[in-house]
Amino acid sequence: MEESTQNQAQDKRQQSSSIFRGDVILWATGMVFIFALLAAMFGFGHVRQWDAQSGYTHNQSATSQTRFLPEPVEPETGVAGRSDPSASGRWYYWQLPPEKVTAWSRIFMWLCYIGHQLTIWGTIYYAQRKKTSGDFSGPKYSKQISVFNIVPFLLNIIFHVLHLAQTHITYDALAQDVSEASSQGSVIMMLVLVLLMEYRDRGLFFGWPTAQHKDKISRKLRLPQGPINLVRKYHGYAFSWAVIYTFWYHPMENTWGHAFGFIHTWMVMLQGSLMYTSLHRNRIWRLVLESWVTLHGLIVAKQTGGPDLNGTALWPMFCFGFLWLFTMTQLFGLTFWKKAPWWTKAIPFLCYLAVCVWCYSWIPDKNGNYFVRLQEIIRIPAIEYICVIFAWFVIDMFLRIKTKLTSTEESEMEIRSVSPSPLWETFYIACFMLIYSLMVLVSFLLQEFDLTLDLIALMVILVFIFILGTGISFMIIEPVMKKRSGKTQAAGYSKSVGMANTTGESAGYPSDDQSDMTKKYAPTNDGNNAAFQSDH
Repeated sequence: MEESTQNQAQDKRQQSSSIFRGDVILWATGMVFIFALLAAMFGFGHVRQWDAQSGYTHNQSATSQTRFLPEPVEPETGVAGRSDPSASGRWYYWQLPPEKVTAWSRIFMWLCYIGHQLTIWGTIYYAQRKKTSGDFSGPKYSKQISVFNIVPFLLNIIFHVLHLAQTHITYDALAQDVSEASSQGSVIMMLVLVLLMEYRDRGLFFGWPTAQHKDKISRKLRLPQGPINLVRKYHGYAFSWAVIYTFWYHPMENTWGHAFGFIHTWMVMLQGSLMYTSLHRNRIWRLVLESWVTLHGLIVAKQTGGPDLNGTALWPMFCFGFLWLFTMTQLFGLTFWKKAPWWTKAIPFLCYLAVCVWCYSWIPDKNGNYFVRLQEIIRIPAIEYICVIFAWFVIDMFLRIKTKLTSTEESEMEIRSVSPSPLWETFYIACFMLIYSLMVLVSFLLQEFDLTLDLIALMVILVFIFILGTGISFMIIEPVMKKRSGKTQAAGYSKSVGMANTTGESAGYPSDDQSDMTKKYAPTNDGNNAAFQSDH
């Protein structure tokens, strides 16, 4: 036992002093790959004279009139998806006209998506089972990589290359069959869960409230950690679904909006490939992942928003909406803010507000009035903050229900965890996949029956549905991840500390089994690589 401990300590010192960090090499290789792939995407598109920037340039494009239907600016009576005044917002421009769609083009794209999704889920599942195995003795996080990292990394590369080939063979992606609101909603769901995951360390507003804040009001208002801990453990499945679903929703069209979207989905997939590595926990890298949507949203809104018709351009709402989240919440995940004076935390947000006021002094509304549109900057952050509370409430409710179904004695004491039998394990996994299948089915039905709601309204509805679905999926997958041996607390909700007693480890962001009442929040020597050190 002593010799084993010494070997582990020696391995850790060797990893720390190694010049060639496996996780950094994998990350750098991944970033080189995505830019090379996007260069090929633009190159192949240029050769084929693809220049479909948006539906508003349909008649100016050299090839778009033979490739796509025009944007349904004017309602087309009796035509599905194009028959009402709000159809233009719901219509996804980059899809084949109905007469060009074949059974093969549909089957091919769905097989690609399903294959990508199941194989990545499989790697996450394998990694978590391996880490929760009683005979696993390695470090939880390492600067070197393992099969956990190489396999999903290679799979993501293969499916990215396949998607580019599929775009130039059959073209259509999932946009032909599912609602555009579902693609946007899946990403917003992911961003909401990130806000919930990071709540423990940075709160929601200017780094508040966290365990650092000991005053009565902070302790009263701080959300209990149970739902947060559960999301931190099993979010990898939800995040991989969100980005893989969105990735296969869009064809690899050579526009900047598509390019920045594919960079974002790739970076999140790369983050998943870096599970259980030190770089996976890097706070600057995580901030880039979370805030990239600001840049992507700005570019897409600018590209597809059409001409600025009397002050109706969409880019200000997306740009300043996501920047609100960046300056009020996301920035405070960086460790230096924990030592900064409290009054300095408002400076980024005040600078942001000053820029907003200045910009809206020359951004008119449709009547030519200035400052009127300033109210739109609150829409996106309001949606996300409300969804965070909803996500916490839903998962908290599930945990409490689970506790009610379990005897108090069993849920509060330490017991020897028993893994489910192979039959029950198969049942849990089937139920898990059924939940995500139902989420996709809802998206399909919205497209099939052409529910005539505004795109944003549809997206918000789907975000709530997706949060509910992912919360159920976390509860389903948790029993499968019980440790193979050794003692652990039974899964459930501990009233004494308000936290979930769950087993397993996250395959996305770092997680922690300790509540904020038993954890010292102090940055490690790795600076922005730090998570937090425990008492033991």
